[in-house]
Amino acid sequence: MKYMGSKRSMLTNGLGDALSQSVAECNRVFDLFTGSGAVAWHVAQKYDREVIASDLQSYAVALAAGVIERTESIADHRWVDTWFDSARAMQPDSFFQEATVLQEKLEIDQISASAIDAQELCADVNLPVCFAYGGYYFSPLQALWLDTLRITLPNNANQRRIGLASLIIAASQSAAAPGHTAQPFKPNETAGRFLREAWMRDIQFLVKRAVISVSEKCARKAGRAVVADANELAKQVGEGDLVFLDPPYSGVHYSRFYHVLETIAVGKVGEISGIGRYPSPSDRPRSDYSLRTKSKLVFEGLLKVISEKGASGIVTFPAGEASNGMSGQDVTEISERHFSILERKVSSRFSTLGGDKIHRDARQVTEELILILSPR
Repeated sequence: MKYMGSKRSMLTNGLGDALSQSVAECNRVFDLFTGSGAVAWHVAQKYDREVIASDLQSYAVALAAGVIERTESIADHRWVDTWFDSARAMQPDSFFQEATVLQEKLEIDQISASAIDAQELCADVNLPVCFAYGGYYFSPLQALWLDTLRITLPNNANQRRIGLASLIIAASQSAAAPGHTAQPFKPNETAGRFLREAWMRDIQFLVKRAVISVSEKCARKAGRAVVADANELAKQVGEGDLVFLDPPYSGVHYSRFYHVLETIAVGKVGEISGIGRYPSPSDRPRSDYSLRTKSKLVFEGLLKVISEKGASGIVTFPAGEASNGMSGQDVTEISERHFSILERKVSSRFSTLGGDKIHRDARQVTEELILILSPR
């Protein structure tokens, strides 16, 4: 799963130890900006604690729910074949045949011509991924499978959770984009080979691989994942709870980066525009944490609520200056106003997911601050 600033690597580089130290003394664990779900999955699998994960975006909540809302692993994967059969049965034969022919010609046709054909094929299809992203982020055949697998998700609750999380993971792994889905590769001499490579990835294989990986994971204690504003959900925190905070650090709303995954999560799309095929701003979640004029204020308000509830916390944030107007020093100073800082750690490894090779590399090594907070 490609995700900007994912905490997965940090779990083996300081963050895992911080969680182990803090979870031992807590009741429940709140992950209020769950993102890729890496921390929620880690805690739910490793500790006998209820994990409550939240995010403004549905795809992030679906990823978290794929593990934290289940307490049993699933070893029998025969249901996946039934799911695939159901998806294939609802695919229009004429579209499927044309998409298959185009897919088979990807290796021999010029990618610029293939892209034009793909966009024309998908332009009038009444399926959200095909209509919005077919011929751009996905080949027509990839988009068709993503759409029909989304529509035919199993009715069984656990299979449905696993299936939706796996679809989102497969879409992330196959999207023809530099990292996050802010904009697709262009079918030109520079990026055309990357577009072709992405379009040739097998959606069915990626989904089944993700299903096997996700289904073997489960929570030791049932948790829940919800779409919610962090500052509002923090009001449900109680004394003795642990709150993990990895707030946004980008001055651009995260919904711009992950709108493709959001479309798959909710199963629909509205009007689209721009190079990135973006939904209208009114259809994209917005966070005050991405506004330079509000980021410090809302973060302080969040810590104030958590502190007053008698909960402890762990905060991660880039140690330097972030584009939303906050810095690691700001985060530390605000934290000190409401908590005792038990320990400060620094972890390296950070991804911008989409460098331009001129002004920045796609992956940069930087320092990330980890603060362990104790109520006063």
